[in-house]
Amino acid sequence: MKILKLLKKPITYFLLVLLCFLCGCQDNTAVISAPDAMGEFEFTVMKAGQADAIILKTQTKSVIIDLGEKDDGDEISEFLKEENISEVDYIFITHYDKDHVGGFPEVMENITAKNIIVPDYEGTSDEYQELVKTVSEKNLTVTRLSEDTSLVIDDVLFEVSVPKKQFYAQGDNDYSLVISVTHGENTFLFAGDAEKERLSEVLSEFGRQYDFLKVPHHGKHNGNTKRLINTVKPEYAVITDSEKNPASEKTISLLQSQGTEFYSTKDGNVSVVSDGKKILVKQ
Repeated sequence: MKILKLLKKPITYFLLVLLCFLCGCQDNTAVISAPDAMGEFEFTVMKAGQADAIILKTQTKSVIIDLGEKDDGDEISEFLKEENISEVDYIFITHYDKDHVGGFPEVMENITAKNIIVPDYEGTSDEYQELVKTVSEKNLTVTRLSEDTSLVIDDVLFEVSVPKKQFYAQGDNDYSLVISVTHGENTFLFAGDAEKERLSEVLSEFGRQYDFLKVPHHGKHNGNTKRLINTVKPEYAVITDSEKNPASEKTISLLQSQGTEFYSTKDGNVSVVSDGKKILVKQ
């Protein structure tokens, strides 16, 4: 694991101490098995337009995957307050598009975060620069992942896949961190905005059946969408789309062909609860 701290200059970093002892983080060089489920694991995929904001809770810890657009910051902060979350153990920013990182500054005005994990590349968006500024002003700890990493948080295994190339034709989307989560017998795949090239990498690492899929890139169809859905065969799926920018009909048809029970955040928040054996999805 490459652990780095973001300094005042946007592209300047220095080596920081390893954090493997925090929150059950394990050595990423070891093969880690998922622990037995001892309690519930739950998460909410928020309605945030065509954007990602996912709030996860293990038995004693809180995790966030992406923070929506700039205008979503207030709503995400209010949701965290309602959930009595004032400190988050891990924030994963899958990539630096505005619809995944835009709400970061506002949310960080309202909570504290022990660890912020990002992909190892330089963003170009204004929202990325705002992230850099916030990290510098608040002296936050940032982990830029350059190799695949596994974390055990309470009774939940998080396996994080990093992009394998220095350059992708599709830009930021294919730099997405993709996160495989195991809770007892239940498995979940959070695919960021991965497009064709990145999905080839993901399928080589996580090419198996999953109970739940956060459909990549808001349900847009690409050359590997069919392969992904036919491989994962999810029982449940969530698409983070909007009325203005709905998911591709091709993607929806692929989910239907697998008998997947799928939900769209354009219809509201989607809540998922796992007890380690069964999964309950509500909207």
